[in-house]
Amino acid sequence: MTLRGLDEVLTAGAARHPERVARRAEPLPHERYLWDSGFHWGEWLVPGADLKGLEEFEAFRRADKADVATAYFAYSARLMSRIASVIGRSDDALRYAELAERVRAAWAEEFVAPDGRLHPDTQANHVRALAFDLVPDELRSDTAARLVELIRAADTHLATGFLATPYLLPVLADNGYVDVAYELLFTDTMPSWLYMIDRGATTVWERWNGIDPDGNPYESLNHYSKGAVISFLHRYVAGIVLLDSPGPAYRHFRIEPLPGGGITWAQAEHDSPYGRVESSWRFAGDTFELEVVVPPATTAEIVLPDGSERTVVPGRHTLRGSAGRAGDWSGA
Repeated sequence: MTLRGLDEVLTAGAARHPERVARRAEPLPHERYLWDSGFHWGEWLVPGADLKGLEEFEAFRRADKADVATAYFAYSARLMSRIASVIGRSDDALRYAELAERVRAAWAEEFVAPDGRLHPDTQANHVRALAFDLVPDELRSDTAARLVELIRAADTHLATGFLATPYLLPVLADNGYVDVAYELLFTDTMPSWLYMIDRGATTVWERWNGIDPDGNPYESLNHYSKGAVISFLHRYVAGIVLLDSPGPAYRHFRIEPLPGGGITWAQAEHDSPYGRVESSWRFAGDTFELEVVVPPATTAEIVLPDGSERTVVPGRHTLRGSAGRAGDWSGA
């Protein structure tokens, strides 16, 4: 569908969800940009929300999931704007950017209360609000703090399903709570990744509880949505970061490990279009030592945990810094 065709659909007025009609008979102007009709799975398989029968599934099917769909509407429109810009369609880039901003404003109008609190008041909704930049800048810190409160209220367990789980740990790390991200990563009681491993899993399950007491699977035992946590290991633990910058991917990139959770060493590799990117670090007493490999025709920003920064050229580099404060660089 073209942007013009989409705009015609919006102008004509899509069907409003029955729950929304029951709350508000006459639509408000911003509702034109809410996506609340048609079935989708939404935040599928949130812990504790397993559907045990036809009646529960029917209630799930009929539920208003506009907070989820509208968030992805805003994200998709923003992504289309970026794509249009890259391929040189500047007019489309501007139109999609305008659409994204209107949908973002509609989401905030509908799901952010006057006191700044989000509804529904779930971990998943707060994760999406931060990951997709749906809340105003002045509310980001409060939104992140509320996410942590919800995690603590769940006894420091996650409560996300298919859609929010891949963003959960990155959102925490990006908003000043990398320690909480590591706590969730290393939790070994249900729901958690290590719970699966402790039950003998060699792949990542569709459901957090995965198998019944007799070892029989509830559903698939090999699903990407929860396995997406591997991106946190590459981007935040090993620190290989794809920058949002002009030019081909990995022509210029960042290595910025964020150690935590008691980890004392890590290493990862990424096969970029220019060659293999390598990041390997360890603590040696009070010294943090990082070894990186930068492929030909690329440059890398290196950021150590103590705040030391440097841009390096192709080759193998060993860099050291203080574990507690910005320190001197050494190595080539």
